Amino acid sequence: MNEEEKKESPPSTDNSEQLEKELDAASTDEPNLSAEIIPETEQPQIEQSETPIATGTPNYKPQTEEMEVHHHAHTARKKWTHYLWEFLMLFLAVFCGFMAENFREHQIEHKREKQYIVSLIKDVELDTASLRLTYDVRKKYINYFDSLVFLLRQKDKSKSNDIYFYARFLGRINEFKYHDRTIQQLKSSGSLRLIRNKKAADSITIYDNEAVKLVLNQQDIERNLRNDILYNSLGKVFNGYIWNDMADTTNKATISRITSNPSLMTSDEKLINEFVIKVVYLKTAYRLTNGNIEGAITAAGNLIVFLKKQYHLK
Repeated sequence: MNEEEKKESPPSTDNSEQLEKELDAASTDEPNLSAEIIPETEQPQIEQSETPIATGTPNYKPQTEEMEVHHHAHTARKKWTHYLWEFLMLFLAVFCGFMAENFREHQIEHKREKQYIVSLIKDVELDTASLRLTYDVRKKYINYFDSLVFLLRQKDKSKSNDIYFYARFLGRINEFKYHDRTIQQLKSSGSLRLIRNKKAADSITIYDNEAVKLVLNQQDIERNLRNDILYNSLGKVFNGYIWNDMADTTNKATISRITSNPSLMTSDEKLINEFVIKVVYLKTAYRLTNGNIEGAITAAGNLIVFLKKQYHLK
């Protein structure tokens, strides 16, 4: 009886509490389907791993890695006229630079050209002075040689002092000295191209190659004739001692007329005639040279006037 009562009696409170705990623990192992759905915006973001997780399901698709893409800013395409203007501006800049450099070189060359012209004018002025001097000297010697030939023909022994005096100038001359410093610089340095005025360049060339050259060539002829007389004829006709006494001891450039009438070294007509012929040749050469000198003086004067006018010089 007691055992049945025990069976039919309700479980104790302690046992019922233990049973409830076990039921609660078991219920937590199953998913709670009635749980409140959390909105997507409130759900925490789960960081994806760089490598996809392999699963056993056959329909699994791995997530692709998200790449950071830099997008370039696209500007509006320029019109062809813009590039045309840029080209024109660049062309104008280069062209203006070229023109400025060319203008600077032009100014420098023009300055050098004018300097050469000024120097050339000074040289031509010196040439003119030298030409006039040698012209006057030749004119005087031509008169001396005319008198010498005339006296030798007269055979007047009382005039032998005059014969010695005139003959004493056969070896003397004041030659024309060409002042070609500037022209030689123009030729040797190639600077003759700086003379851009064609008429001026032609005038300079004519003066140098024609007018002056004629005088210089004629002077070479005279020099040969004088040397022939000095070395081959004078010693045969004139007394060397008298010849020496006629020169001033203090100034050898001065020739004085002797007071006595010394005799010639020979009376041989053949030798005297040979000597006279050489004197006539020399006298004729002097006349030809003076003719060339007159032309050179005229050319020099015209050249100076022309250059001063062309280059606005005083």
